Amino acid sequence: MSSRALKYGLFGWYKSHGIRLGFSPGKTPPIDDPELVQKVLADICPADGRRHVIVEDNSFPCGQEDDIRSYRVHRQHDWLQMTPEQIANSESGKNQPTNLDVFYRAYSPFADVKFLVLHRPFLETIASHAKWDTGPIIHSNIIRGFMIVLRRFLDTHVIDPMTKRPLWHLVCVEKHFAKYYNFNDVAVGEARKAMIRDVATFLDWPVKECPHCFDSWHESTKDYEATLGNDNLRVLHDHMKEIEGTWPPTRQCRV
Repeated sequence: MSSRALKYGLFGWYKSHGIRLGFSPGKTPPIDDPELVQKVLADICPADGRRHVIVEDNSFPCGQEDDIRSYRVHRQHDWLQMTPEQIANSESGKNQPTNLDVFYRAYSPFADVKFLVLHRPFLETIASHAKWDTGPIIHSNIIRGFMIVLRRFLDTHVIDPMTKRPLWHLVCVEKHFAKYYNFNDVAVGEARKAMIRDVATFLDWPVKECPHCFDSWHESTKDYEATLGNDNLRVLHDHMKEIEGTWPPTRQCRV
């Protein structure tokens, strides 16, 4: 399940969530504010004798420059003129939509924090929002900047210091597409079962099967080559070569 309180703690939105937690709408406390951390934890993990699972899945980056949601840091117009490395090194890049290092340090002493890293093929990712950031090339620059941000976090947070177990697990999204297996239903079904089993094992969940998890799954039918066009594709293929070794974080997924 998702949590409004955790969204406020992570991203600073919406102000109404903060008011409900007892904070003034005039100023959002920082991610690691001790009072904020304890109030968020009390909301998402009440002391009722049960284990609570909260899932948050906002993307990096997230939202638009003029987004009505009250992010601590919004998407920045300056990114349009910056290189991926410059974005990754900027304070705005490190903190949009949240600062993972600060979040992890603040919450991990009180909760079991784990990260599922979802990797989607690069060209399909760019094509999904090809009109953002003035077009595919600049959008690619910004996405690659955040790939650097995420890779730096993952490289410095490999093992949970408390449990001595992996802190993150990579899921190659393309390996669960029917087209990846030439629409062979048996192969697709086995791949999806294996993914669910691996994720459940990583999360230390007792049940390793989910027969209906993909019942509402809809694969994109967008033709990314037609969406992007040949001129953009030539540049984007160069971009893909530049991120080799940075993203994806392991070789089990293709770029």
